[in-house]
Amino acid sequence: MPERLNRDEVVRRAGDLADRIGLGEVTVTRLGRELGIAPQGVYRHVADVSDLRGALGRLAAGEVSLELSRACSGLSDRDALVAVCATLRAWAARHPGRYEALQVAPDPGDPEASTAAGELVSVIASALRAYALTGDDLVDAIRLVRSTVHGFVDLEGHGGFRLARDPDATFERLVDSLHLVLGEWS
Repeated sequence: MPERLNRDEVVRRAGDLADRIGLGEVTVTRLGRELGIAPQGVYRHVADVSDLRGALGRLAAGEVSLELSRACSGLSDRDALVAVCATLRAWAARHPGRYEALQVAPDPGDPEASTAAGELVSVIASALRAYALTGDDLVDAIRLVRSTVHGFVDLEGHGGFRLARDPDATFERLVDSLHLVLGEWS
């Protein structure tokens, strides 16, 4: 008997596929093959590829928010920053397709996506609370952390670190640098 599909399962399976082949390679036809159904069957669950990618972004935001919350629980100051950075890096390595979907800002007309993205930002803001940043300083700090970690993750994922130096040691220095900069902002 064929598996019963719903939108959540289709999106989750699309996330698995994106993690294996890359977000840009996920099409309705390819997803249909993955699910063992005709492409028309996929359209019962998603309107189009844009809808699917938006749903993948929401899925990714929810998953990484949960992991970050767990990793940062009970931590503050540098320890919380280390947890945020290390967790984002590890999650991106395990879920490259989902991570790519996470990088697209949600459509302001999509309240579910905005809520999921807002929860992710809140988790990161909470981890940075020891730096006593508010308003624009906090927004800039969140962007700095995300941009810095993203640059490292992107270079690492595309084979950009070929020198003999251990990338983990470099990443540790990167986080230490963020800690110093954020400490000076308050």
